[in-house]
Amino acid sequence: MTASAQDAKQRYDATDKGVVTFVNTFTVTGDPLEFEEAFAKIAELLAEQPGFLQFTLSRHVDPARANEYVNIALWTDVQSWKDAIAAPGFAEHAKEIRARATNVANMYEPRQEYVKA
Repeated sequence: MTASAQDAKQRYDATDKGVVTFVNTFTVTGDPLEFEEAFAKIAELLAEQPGFLQFTLSRHVDPARANEYVNIALWTDVQSWKDAIAAPGFAEHAKEIRARATNVANMYEPRQEYVKA
């Protein structure tokens, strides 16, 4: 790594934060716009829940794979996420997502983090 690249990034131990990362990959089986609209509804619900920090929904950059999405969400802790998906209204919104896509979801804890200095 060059000196300028090293100056541009700061590495620090992220293991003591308690924050967890929820990663959910989707393969959309119908209209991508309908999926995005359904996702926006569930995202609004989750964003109101205690422990929610942020999310990003991204679509694959290859036009041939435009039906592939990934959601990366940060939560303060696993229990907050569990409570959020048990919240009233979540199951109904999740049903709308499942009608439009298949998914694989996993929860991760940070091990290292790099940020621009």
